[in-house]
Amino acid sequence: MQNPSTDEPHSAYYDAVSRADADLEAALGHVRAEEDAHRITTAEAAAERIGLLERHLELCQQARIAHLGGTP
Repeated sequence: MQNPSTDEPHSAYYDAVSRADADLEAALGHVRAEEDAHRITTAEAAAERIGLLERHLELCQQARIAHLGGTP
């Protein structure tokens, strides 16, 4: 996905969120592989996904505050 913004704070925010998205996708893939290999249960995989998604939301919020300002 190409960064549509030419504004520096928005570009930095977009880049930070894009990195967080890529990291999340990789981590979710790892959880899927572990579950598919029966090394973790479905419930354990769900708990892992919840944690990953919560952390992703936190990172996106931190990026928004850091690059665009505002409050949590």
